[in-house]
Amino acid sequence: MKNDFSVDFFSDSKYEELPAEISYRGQILCQINVDKCPDLVEVEFFADSRVLQESVEMKFPLDKFINILNETKLELLA
Repeated sequence: MKNDFSVDFFSDSKYEELPAEISYRGQILCQINVDKCPDLVEVEFFADSRVLQESVEMKFPLDKFINILNETKLELLA
């Protein structure tokens, strides 16, 4: 299941700090950034970004999703 999630860090001129994008089975779920300050990690969900040709069921264990969010947050703050 963990391999179904992927994290991509990318450069975007509208952010001062490096944001991260979390995908599930290739479909973008959300973007995380710490642009405002390390104590205010923001998450932005995307409903229709990078829609794949094949439908991806967006159903997964909550604990797995929380873990990937926490791991990504720690990497952003490192």
